[in-house]
Amino acid sequence: MKIENAGPSIGPEEIAELEKKVGVRLPPSYREFLLRFNGGVPRPDGIDVSGPPDMPTDVQVFFGIGRDVNSSDLYWNFSLVKNMRIGLQFFPLACDSGGNFFCFAVDEGSAMEVFYVDICSSPPVFYLVAPSFEGFIDKITDLW
Repeated sequence: MKIENAGPSIGPEEIAELEKKVGVRLPPSYREFLLRFNGGVPRPDGIDVSGPPDMPTDVQVFFGIGRDVNSSDLYWNFSLVKNMRIGLQFFPLACDSGGNFFCFAVDEGSAMEVFYVDICSSPPVFYLVAPSFEGFIDKITDLW
């Protein structure tokens, strides 16, 4: 997988600051992804999630720290998901073109599995995508 439109370079300090602000410990593989790319657009971008209608979908953009566009910024998206009050703690890491989120489930302050959050449903519906960030990355492929 390639990443286009990667974000500005960041260091471990910026990730630690984000983790402190949001109260979430991110998985090492995701921290490495942020250090390498800091968000961006994956190529290929297709993903098939079991369960939700309108599949397959895409991973439109991975969020990053300090991105110029708010809708691509991790902290901005974390605040948005938190304000949705969906009842569970999630940390958004990407979205699809329909505005739905790919999020880490957070348990005892640590990010764990990756879920697809269908925010078009009322209430939002959650679908397990992968047990880890690595598993999520492995599911992204060329579907078109």
